[in-house]
Amino acid sequence: MAPPPPVLMDELIEEFLLRLPPDDPASLTRAALVCRRWRRIISSPCFRRSLRGLHRPPMLGFLSYNGGATAVSRFVPTSSLRPPRADRRGLRAIDSRHGRVLLCNDRCPFPRPWEYGFLVWDPVKDEDWEVPAPPRRPDLYWNAAVLCAAARGGGCSHIDCRRDPFLVVFMCASSGKTFACVYSSEAGVWSEHAYDEPIYYFTLAPAVLMGGALDVLSIQDTMPNQDTMIMIFKYDLATSAMSEIDVPDALCPQEIVVALMTTEDGRLGLTFVEGSRLYLWARKADSRGVWGWAVSRVVELELLLPVDALSESLDVFGFAECAGFILLRTVIGFFAIDPKSGQVRKVAEDEGTISLVPYESFCLPAFGASSAGKGPKAGV
Repeated sequence: MAPPPPVLMDELIEEFLLRLPPDDPASLTRAALVCRRWRRIISSPCFRRSLRGLHRPPMLGFLSYNGGATAVSRFVPTSSLRPPRADRRGLRAIDSRHGRVLLCNDRCPFPRPWEYGFLVWDPVKDEDWEVPAPPRRPDLYWNAAVLCAAARGGGCSHIDCRRDPFLVVFMCASSGKTFACVYSSEAGVWSEHAYDEPIYYFTLAPAVLMGGALDVLSIQDTMPNQDTMIMIFKYDLATSAMSEIDVPDALCPQEIVVALMTTEDGRLGLTFVEGSRLYLWARKADSRGVWGWAVSRVVELELLLPVDALSESLDVFGFAECAGFILLRTVIGFFAIDPKSGQVRKVAEDEGTISLVPYESFCLPAFGASSAGKGPKAGV
């Protein structure tokens, strides 16, 4: 009689499970159903820490906002994740980070959070947190971001972020000054920091989190009859200090749609389309230690996109911070491009879409009590 096959060590099983694609949450759920042993490994805190150490938070979908009379922010999956509730009617998705989505009531042609406040939403668990109206009413435009409170010191590890306190940062120009207002879910109150000149008018283009600072595209107020200046507003979450960063001269004052991004080595970057080329710029220091901009990569879109997508002009529509995808709007829909690998995939149709906010997060199976025989469900 042949001997039984050798039993795999837990360490080998864990190594295999860690290689399952994190952007396919259903794969871990299926693995957890194989046997109790696999389920025990997947549910252990050690496995979850290892998974987050090996992979960046994956892009699981988008919040697509269409505006108009039937305004709705709809979760459009790019993975196997299917949240309990896909549509948030009457709400516009402004930002998403660390497993949460920042929503604003859209009862007016332009969202007015200073009247209605914000809503922070966890799509995986379908949990909401109401955020009161910020203390400042903007003169014109504004922007906002949501993030884990641990990111204030640059210490967010993306481990169970949903269970931790969060911050909402609201930026605007008001009464001749630039304001950054920060809401802490732990304290339940807003703090406010004012800056004198220059005055910044913010767009609703998504902010980029780098270390302990938020970088936001803005338009600097200039003298009459002067060209509008595109600037980058940097807000340090730990010190509340504000600083400005010039964009490349090639963008001033051209009417080019620009998106901020982070580079593979963790530097601030930006990207835009000109003709059929996607340009990636990065901040870098020269031999004298002076910071400036340089082209880091040029992607020939004619080699990547379908011919139909190139029949009209293209625009950069956003950036997935963790996954590194650049979102492009074309006449036949939205595409996500990985500039490092050259991989391209169509992620959504363009049905009057006003904004697409990437949703990036780990989604690991949560388990009921084993004695009750409950199976896995979506969790952290």
